[in-house]
Parts: sequence; structure tokens; C-alpha cells
Amino acid sequence: MSGVENKLLIQMIHKLGLSEHEQLLPKSTELLRLLHLKSSGSATFNVGDYAKATICTDLACSLLGLPFDADIALKLTGMKKAAYASSKRCVEKILDISKTKGINEICVQLGLNNVQKEAFAMLENYKRYMEGGQSEVDFSHPQYATMAVFQACKKLKVKASKPKLVSCSHLKQNQWIILEKNWEKFLSNTQNGSVATKVEERNEGVDHGTVEEVAVVETRAAGLKHSSPESIEPYVNWKKRMLEKAYRELKALQTR
Repeated sequence: MSGVENKLLIQMIHKLGLSEHEQLLPKSTELLRLLHLKSSGSATFNVGDYAKATICTDLACSLLGLPFDADIALKLTGMKKAAYASSKRCVEKILDISKTKGINEICVQLGLNNVQKEAFAMLENYKRYMEGGQSEVDFSHPQYATMAVFQACKKLKVKASKPKLVSCSHLKQNQWIILEKNWEKFLSNTQNGSVATKVEERNEGVDHGTVEEVAVVETRAAGLKHSSPESIEPYVNWKKRMLEKAYRELKALQTR
């Protein structure tokens, strides 16, 4: 890697206001050097030196859990958002970088550390809510962590950049809209769900499957408030407790 490119990295880090992070320059330099080695002679990767330096700095921040202002980066490179995102994905593939962003990384990158706890609680409740689905859900995809952060910001009335969150989710705009609607439905069900209503609807021909469904509804309704990853009750325990409670309520209704 040439001295000119090293200077570009230093300038980029300075303009992004990240000079105080001493580990950033060595990491960015390492990524840029690897990019040169792995993309050498490739006619399919035609990106300017300034853009390469910017993208490597961006990826280094992600790997180190440091904030990165994508808006400033776009202005510095002169690239359009779509072109930058495409080039970044290409660099990630060349460098074989597959680090999945979680709630911690997203909150650090966007300066939303005050919503971390709520986001973790929401995501855990969403996972529990989705347990009854017909297909398995890959919760390692960043869309779920990002949506949890977004919904936590809405609940706590914390201002956050929606475009930046959509970018973190690795979703297209229409995909984000679908996921957001699914979460709104989930939140509505968990906040407004009533086990009594469900019981009245099924007070005839009750079987174990129906009671279990009722128990899950009540659990989802109760679980969203003030929960955290550390305080969530083990699945076996809460299922047993909810089933017992549902049976008692059903019996009381049927004897009226």
C-alpha cells in the first residue's frame, strides 16, 4: 500500500471525527492492504482510491464497534447512496467479512446506547412470540436486531435516523415496511391481548392444544413489560405456569 493511500486513511479518519480512536488507523490500513492484495487484477472491482479508503474505514469501525457517520462519508466520496452500498458489499465479499451486527453494535454505531436494554427485551419477546410459527426464523439476520432498536426508540421517544437503521438491517425499503408492519402487529397483540377473551371464544370443546394457545397469548401479553435477557423465565417453567393458570380460569368460566 502506498504512502498516498495511508495519508488518505488518516485524512478520512480525521474528517469523520474519529482520530481519538487509536486502533482505527491500524485496522483500516490492514483492511485496505488486504483489499489491494485480493482484488489485484480484477476488472470487476473498479472503485477509486478515496472510496476504497472510506469503505475500509467504515468496515473497520463496524468490526471495532465504533460509530461511523455514513452521511459524511457519502459527501466525502461524492458517491450516491446506492453506489456506495453496492461497493461496500463488494468489498465485504472480497475481504470475506461476515460479521453480523447485533443490538450492541447498532446502538454503538448510531449513538443509541440508552435504548439497548429495551431493545434486548423487545427482541427476546419477539422471539418468544414467533415460537409458534410454521417455519424457523433466522434471528442472526441483522433485520431483527435493527427493528428491535427502532421499536425501542419509538417506545422510549428517542430520536433516531430511520434511513440509517434501514441501512443497518440489510433490507430493501419495501422489505423493511413489511417487517415493520409485522412488528406493529406483534406489539399490538402483546400489549392488548386478553386471555379472558380468548377463553370465552373457546369455552366449548376445549382441548390441550387450545389451552396451550391461550397460555401463550397471555404470556406474550405479560412478557413485554420490564423484561430483560437476564430476567426472562425459562420456557419450560413459564409454559407450565401459564397452562396451570389457563386451566383454572377455564374451569371457573365453565362452572358459571
